[in-house]
Parts: sequence; structure tokens; C-alpha cells
Amino acid sequence: MSKLLTFAIANLLVCQAVYGFVVHNAAPRSTMQLNVEKESNMSRRVAMNQIGSSLALVGVSTFGAASPATAKDKDKEPVSKETVTKSFQAVRDELEGPDGGIKTLESLIAKEDFEGVMEFTKGYDLEFRKAKMGKARKFITSKEEKEKAVALCNAVTFDLIGMNKGSRPGQRDIEQVKKYFGEIQADINSFLELEKGIDMSIYD
Repeated sequence: MSKLLTFAIANLLVCQAVYGFVVHNAAPRSTMQLNVEKESNMSRRVAMNQIGSSLALVGVSTFGAASPATAKDKDKEPVSKETVTKSFQAVRDELEGPDGGIKTLESLIAKEDFEGVMEFTKGYDLEFRKAKMGKARKFITSKEEKEKAVALCNAVTFDLIGMNKGSRPGQRDIEQVKKYFGEIQADINSFLELEKGIDMSIYD
């Protein structure tokens, strides 16, 4: 009941702040009053929207919002050297592992399976570049190398787009697909080299 009461009081305060809760008496309104009210219709609609937004915010803060302390604690989860190493290894496995995505692409390209390449590259950007490369690059300590990592992640996206375009009906070009396949391998290798420059003492 205390939460509901708090929510109700908060709603009342928001409404008072927007409207002022002017009480109208029973006396007939003058023409001037009617004109003023007519001209203020748009302002009232805006005010109603403001009330709706304010009430939503109050509801969240009263019932469901995470406390700042909780969010802060989550952001400060400890990172170890092992965490860093595992993150880069996950990227390396995609490049070199027999079950990695790059090996899968290599097999599809060798068979000139354009449909397979097109479908695989659609989801691989999120699955690999964002989820795995994106995680690993956060542990890079040098500002300059962080910028390189971002550029290489973006390059991987363009490599996947290039392979996808070269596999589409009416645009199928195995040489284009092979070209971008070579580039994605080079870009991932360059990304993995950045691990060597990480200051691991930060993660002791």
C-alpha cells in the first residue's frame, strides 16, 4: 500500500505542476474566456502529453527502476587476465577453429554455394563482429590501438557486406566473394595482433 500511495501522491503533484488544478465555478463563462480556452487547446494537448510522460517516469521510479548502486556495481564487475585471454581466444577460434565461422565460409565459397554465403553473412556480423570482436576490443588499453580495433571491426562488417553482395541473385561473382573472404581473414589477423599490446598489469 505504501508504494501505491506514493505513486498516487506523485501523480497528483505532477498534475498540479502542469495544470495547477484550477477549479471552475458554476458561473457562465464570458466570450473572452471561451476564446482563450479555444486558443489554448493545443497547449493543453501538449500538457496532457507531458503528464503522460511524467506519470510513466514516476511509475518506473516508484516500482521498477534499478537502483544506481546496483547498476554501478554491475559496471564494476572484475576483469581478470583470463577474461581478456578468453575473449581474444574466442575470436581466434572463429578464424582458425575447424568449427569456426571462417572455416564455414571457406567451405561454402569452395562449393560456390551463393545461397549459403548470402544467408551466413547476414547473421555473422552480429554473432561474430559485435558479440566477440566487440567484447575483446574493450580490453585493449592503448587509445591508439583501441581506435585501430574499432576500424578493424568496421572493416569486418564491410567484408561481410562485400561477400553478401557478391552472392545475391543477379550479382553473383565468385571472384568478388573470394576477394572479401581474403580481406576478412587479414582483418581478423590484424585485430588479434592487438592483444600483444595490452597492458595486462591493469587486470591483475
